[in-house]
Amino acid sequence: MIIAFGLLCLSLAATIWGPYHAVNDYHDIRIYYQRGIWVSTGEQPYLDVFSEYPQIATWLFALPHVFAEYWSGENSKPTAEIAYRFVFSGMMALCLAALVALAAGLRKDRRWLAFLLLLPASLYFTQNRFDVLPAFMVLASLAVLQYGRYQGAFILLGVATGIKWYALVLLPVYAAFLYQTNRRSLYPAAVSYGATIAIIFLPTLFIIGLDGFLVPYNFHLTRTMNSESLLHLMTVTLSRAGFPREMLEPLFLKIFLILQFAVAPLCFFARIDSGEKVLRWSAISVLCFMLFAKFYSPQWILWISPLLILLCRTKMEIAGIIVFDLVTYLYFPLIYYTVDKHPLWFPGIIALKTALIGIWMLYLLRGEKFSIAQISSPLAAGSVVGGKE
Repeated sequence: MIIAFGLLCLSLAATIWGPYHAVNDYHDIRIYYQRGIWVSTGEQPYLDVFSEYPQIATWLFALPHVFAEYWSGENSKPTAEIAYRFVFSGMMALCLAALVALAAGLRKDRRWLAFLLLLPASLYFTQNRFDVLPAFMVLASLAVLQYGRYQGAFILLGVATGIKWYALVLLPVYAAFLYQTNRRSLYPAAVSYGATIAIIFLPTLFIIGLDGFLVPYNFHLTRTMNSESLLHLMTVTLSRAGFPREMLEPLFLKIFLILQFAVAPLCFFARIDSGEKVLRWSAISVLCFMLFAKFYSPQWILWISPLLILLCRTKMEIAGIIVFDLVTYLYFPLIYYTVDKHPLWFPGIIALKTALIGIWMLYLLRGEKFSIAQISSPLAAGSVVGGKE
């Protein structure tokens, strides 16, 4: 409760502080405001009001409108959009408090590590984005999985997928774990995940039709890369070395799309037979998804930080979490919002951020062995999350 109250007060103060880029970035919250306005206008999401986000996220954006309009009223201050910022950021602050409490509960050996979620980048993107919510749902799913509630874990993972699609990359990890340790539970757990996805997504399909349902998917399939992705760095570097960009870009887009999900088949050839291994492979899957994404977003640090906090054991690993957070905050918003984006600072910090993601992924992969035997022989279940094997 103390953490929740403190973060709520901090969020309120940060919102009052105003549009200083080191504290607030209203760009995405303005987008959320527009994506959720259907609840006030009576229009249909996706079909009448565009949204590039999954169903639960689109519903989430509508929720603060109800409170914001009541708070602002007609012809009064604050305006509905300003009130929306207070409500939305306050909701995310409470999500962060829940995430910290959950991480502390899972790290009974070193609870204080959960407070690494209060580093500058994590705080900043909690205040200005909504990625803390799927991060909490993913961690809750892992916690439930730890205690052998497999169907519940798959249901929570399905809910996380309905908020942000990245959670889908954890599904092969969960499936490989159950296949190797408790095959009888795999089928009902998979059915639970499928049923959850159906409950979330099918109403949209039935109400607004296929064209409306496919709006966010068509958007992301046609979305181009941004300057913050490894794909862009490689394309620009090779094009300046003389390779034709018109040939490189479409080729790299296909290759990177495959690489984003390359961890999935590896899971079934790896030994994922304990809570620790599930955590490790979940982190590897998320890092791979981040590294090879054609459009990188800095708020994704909230996806990976909780997993790294549960995995870290040494001072070097703790330092790695801190450095990654500080580099992310330095890259966005500090350097990103400089007037001229210095020709060396911005690509330099992007290269450093990308290198850190790659280093973390390779570091977690170290010592992992792959064998065809893993897909044919169930193994004994191992340790719990945060413990030793």
